[in-house]
Amino acid sequence: MKKIIPCAIAIALCGCGQTRVVDLQNQKDVSSMQDVMELEYRDWTNTAESMTKSMIESGALVQKPVIAIANIKNDTMQRFDTDILTKKIRTTLLKSGKAQIATAFSGEDTTTNKMRDQRSNDEYNQETFAKKGTLVAPNMSLSGKMLQRNLKLQSGLFSSVDTRVEYYLQLTLTDLKTGLSVWEDEQPIVKEGDHAPTW
Repeated sequence: MKKIIPCAIAIALCGCGQTRVVDLQNQKDVSSMQDVMELEYRDWTNTAESMTKSMIESGALVQKPVIAIANIKNDTMQRFDTDILTKKIRTTLLKSGKAQIATAFSGEDTTTNKMRDQRSNDEYNQETFAKKGTLVAPNMSLSGKMLQRNLKLQSGLFSSVDTRVEYYLQLTLTDLKTGLSVWEDEQPIVKEGDHAPTW
């Protein structure tokens, strides 16, 4: 009997901490993902789809604008690169055929300008370089902010305290010629539970 107890404990410990690979192409697999209080794949995907749909349906993209991605500020209690979100928005916009993205203007694609810097280098065949005046300037800018607000919840005198975490993605599309906003929206993501992200 004394030998059985340590073996049972060892088996139980081995069963913990298993890794499961989630097939993101399988809707059933995605829907059964364990919920977390932090922002994760489903949040990014759903928010990007919602925001892009709102932008397209607003009519602000009628002229197929060239959009520069400005600063999307992360003002949450988590460390993450906001490119996780903006990349999904950009991809959806490009696939829709409703907009173009200016990658050279924001410095994201440094090769475009590096290539032009080599025009005076006679080691290169100058006829293979793009001519001057071929770059297309953006006429709209997409900027925004991701915010987080934590609220303490308590359902009873002896109940454990949980937290509601409210995330807000705020985006603005600005006409660079006039400086006027042509589209704005806010998408909330609300979660309740314990182990909420804090500063």
